[in-house]
Amino acid sequence: MSPISWNDETVAHLYRRAAFGATADELDRAFREGLEATVDRLVNYDSVPNALLEQRIAAKKFDLNPQSRQSYIDIVRLWMFRMIYSARPFEERMTFFWHDHFATSVRKVGESDLMAWQCDLFRRGALGNFEQLCVAVAKDPAMQFWLDNFTNMKEHPNENFARELLELFTLGHGHYTEQDIMAAARAFTGWTLDRSVYPVVFMFVDAMHDHGTKTFLGQTGNWNGDDIIRIACSQFAHGQWIASKLFAYFAYDNPDQAVIDRLARVYMDSRREIRPLVQAILTSEEMYSPQAMWCRVRSPIEHVAMTCRMLELPDEVPSARDHLKRQGQLPFEPPDVSGWTGGLTWITSAALLSRMNFANEAVTTFDPATFGVPSDPGQVVDAYLHQLGPLPVDAATRDMLIEYIAPDGRLSSGNLLLSRLRGLVHLILSLPEWQLI
Repeated sequence: MSPISWNDETVAHLYRRAAFGATADELDRAFREGLEATVDRLVNYDSVPNALLEQRIAAKKFDLNPQSRQSYIDIVRLWMFRMIYSARPFEERMTFFWHDHFATSVRKVGESDLMAWQCDLFRRGALGNFEQLCVAVAKDPAMQFWLDNFTNMKEHPNENFARELLELFTLGHGHYTEQDIMAAARAFTGWTLDRSVYPVVFMFVDAMHDHGTKTFLGQTGNWNGDDIIRIACSQFAHGQWIASKLFAYFAYDNPDQAVIDRLARVYMDSRREIRPLVQAILTSEEMYSPQAMWCRVRSPIEHVAMTCRMLELPDEVPSARDHLKRQGQLPFEPPDVSGWTGGLTWITSAALLSRMNFANEAVTTFDPATFGVPSDPGQVVDAYLHQLGPLPVDAATRDMLIEYIAPDGRLSSGNLLLSRLRGLVHLILSLPEWQLI
């Protein structure tokens, strides 16, 4: 393995993928500490104090009353606030990964509190044991409603959850049969909800459960839902599936099979613990290879969260949720059970216009003192491109930005300079280069 070059580009790359961008102080600290220590600090976030975030959240007084229409808005605002201001950004990165992996939408679930509780479940189990997380998700009220398992009974087995469990959550297409789906559905009969209490809770109804013998992935027994998840997660194909999804999330799509197999062994050898797997990915040579750098389109959530976090804005942008909706990625509303497609689907005329409009609103509270103001126009542009990237722009783009910031060759002063510097940030956030991470 070649040594990983730890420099401004690779430090910023790590924070784009494993956090939501970084402030100047975070980048400086990471550069000083080195790759291993930085990844360790990001991943082992339980030891990082986050009391300031909780104080700020309490002061915001988000309306999470499920009887209030505002709660559908505020669960999104609250989560975005966490992404932007958390001292533990990797925690929110992983929480969102699981939200996309076990994609569940409030549009069918219908209750904002159930979605918020599911989000908390993902946060608590983000880096723990996948098998345990999967069992908890199978019992989660939002998932029960989303994939109809609360109606699953021995007389009429419902295959919705069983099918997605195998295809999307644990194994991937091609590693199971229709008979395996039927056996899994029977095993999950009786896993339902007690809807007579608030909050709604999981309960097992023995009279609804099929106690008959089932053959699943070649193993025969009187299996229940726990057994199905255990057996599925014991397959090496499961390790490959989880490793491939996490690798694509952090690094790049379609890696060599040898890379996935290596990572799958790390995961399976740790008894399906997520933390060792993500540490292996984030410290791998592949993570910092040319193939990984600037290869992904920045998602709407990444665009909003990174803009606010990297500019160190003092508060949320009130219009953020509306812009996310226009750009096609509203938290708690994935399009279907397979989650967001991503990639070039984020780049439409309407979405790009919304990105530019959001950036224009965001810079109104940006304080240029955050980045410093060199006296030379070229140095200003270089400093801003560096802090917001470092963005690899060509000479013509750099010249255009210099011409904007100093049309007569010199920097202005006072309010005009403030306006120009905020305008410079807006232009940078509108560049094609910024749309990639």
